[in-house]
Amino acid sequence: MEKIILLCLCFGFVLLLKLILKINFKKAKELEQDKELQNITDRFPKNDEIAREMLEIIDNKDVKIEEQKNTKTSLYIVATNKILISDLKDNYGRIGTIAHECMHSVQDKTLLFFNFLYSNFVLLYWIVSIVLLLCSVWTNVLLQLIILLLLLFIQTIIRAYLETDAMMKSIKLSNDYIEKKKLCNEQEKNILIEKYKLINDMGIRFYIFNLTSNSLIKLISVILISFFVK
Repeated sequence: MEKIILLCLCFGFVLLLKLILKINFKKAKELEQDKELQNITDRFPKNDEIAREMLEIIDNKDVKIEEQKNTKTSLYIVATNKILISDLKDNYGRIGTIAHECMHSVQDKTLLFFNFLYSNFVLLYWIVSIVLLLCSVWTNVLLQLIILLLLLFIQTIIRAYLETDAMMKSIKLSNDYIEKKKLCNEQEKNILIEKYKLINDMGIRFYIFNLTSNSLIKLISVILISFFVK
C-alpha cells in the first residue's frame, strides 16, 4: 500500500509541476521558427566565429570550439574546456545558444567538475541499486528511495543553478555581442533580445520540469521493480 501511495505522489507531483510551471509544448514548438528574426541573424558570422568573439568579450580565450553537424545539442565540456556547437543552421536562436555555452565556460570550475562527477555517481548508484534489488541482495526499498531522493535533490539544485545562471547571463552577452557587431539596427536588436528573453524564460521552466521529472522517473523505476522482487 505504501508503494502505491508513493507512486501516486510521484505522478501527481509531475502533473502539479507541469501546471505550476505552465509547461506548454505546443507554444515551445512555435518559438522554433521566425522568418523575420532569421533574416536578422543571417547577417551574423558563422557559429564558431560568434563563439570566439563572445569568448573575447568575456575574456576567456582559452576555450576550444568545435561544431557538431549531426546533433542538435550544444554544450560546454569542463573536462576538456571545449564548447560543442550543434547544427544551428537556419536557427535564429543561435546567438543566444552560443552565448549560453560561453557563459558556462566562465562558471566556477570546481562546481562544474563536481556536477560532472556527481551526476555520474548518481547515475551509477541508481543502476547499481536496481541491480541489487533485482538480485534480491538489497531489498530495503524504503532505504534505497531515501538515499536516492537525497542524491537527486542535491543534483537537481546544482544543475538548476548552473543552467539558470548561464541562461540569465547569456542575455547580456548576446546584447553586448549584437551591439558590438552593428549588423542590425536598434529596433531589430531589441526585437531579437526580447525573443531571447522569452525563450530563456520558457527554457528555465522546461529545464526545471525535465530535471525534476527525470529524477522522479528514477524513483518510480525503483518502486515498480520492487513490486516484482520478493
